[in-house]
Amino acid sequence: MYSGVICVDKPKGMTSHDVVMKVRRKLHMKKVGHTGTLDPDVTGVLPVVVGDATQLTEVLQERQKSYTAVVTLGFSTTTEDSAGEKVKTSDVSHITKEMIDDVIENFERDYNQTVPMYSSVKVNGKKLYEYARNNEKVERPSRVVTIYRLERTGDITFKDTIDFQIDVTCSKGTYIRTLAVDIGRKLGVEAHMSYLRRTESCGFTEDDAVELDTISEASIIPILEVLSDEYTVELLDELKDRGPLFKISNGQKMSQNDMMKLTNNEDVETVLFVKNNRPIGLYKKHKENEYKPFKMFLTSNDL
Repeated sequence: MYSGVICVDKPKGMTSHDVVMKVRRKLHMKKVGHTGTLDPDVTGVLPVVVGDATQLTEVLQERQKSYTAVVTLGFSTTTEDSAGEKVKTSDVSHITKEMIDDVIENFERDYNQTVPMYSSVKVNGKKLYEYARNNEKVERPSRVVTIYRLERTGDITFKDTIDFQIDVTCSKGTYIRTLAVDIGRKLGVEAHMSYLRRTESCGFTEDDAVELDTISEASIIPILEVLSDEYTVELLDELKDRGPLFKISNGQKMSQNDMMKLTNNEDVETVLFVKNNRPIGLYKKHKENEYKPFKMFLTSNDL
């Protein structure tokens, strides 16, 4: 069975689930998942995990994401993007290039973002978009997100509305459509996001992305390559010795002392164990004196 990540360039009009289903059919595999939903209108980088790499979803989702978006000033929508119905309008004739650039250049790098009403975030066990569709009012949660990079790119189009493109690199959980609304709010006008493309996700960029119709087994990036930044330990013993390989492949906890022997006395938070160029598992420090398995790829039965 193949294991690894396929970086798909998701086309417009498909859901992330649609992409997963197509990959399953093309590779004749059931064990396939994605690493973060993209709305149907959004294109770009969608890492798809296959085989044992489905264990990597939680790991990959922690990595930063980058987007190219178009902010439209002049009216807001129910969904905060171009798919929604127009809600409010604003006169934007007084907005200048200098005002826009000032807001973008001085936008907070860590800010409290309110989750959009049309989202799958749950409140009291129910998804927000379900409340929205039933015209029910509910308090939306807020969370601190980090904007690592925010800059305007290209020209600004001044008409009845104002359009400009931004490039964003941000933390997990950031809603770019809400960022567009918040940029408008700082300018004192209604706004929404009219275009979005994801250019980076989970450590993969557009240069890694392949078109959905062209994917094959050759498109799969191996787990070891995906985790090349992790501290890696090659296990040299044999299962019959009941040493570290036996313990780790059976998902047993490791003491700090045993781990220090394996890492040349380096105190690290996460360790990737490998045997014969095959990933066995990721271990994380659980307590001061103990490491426990975080994600397992192989067991003793596979070795």
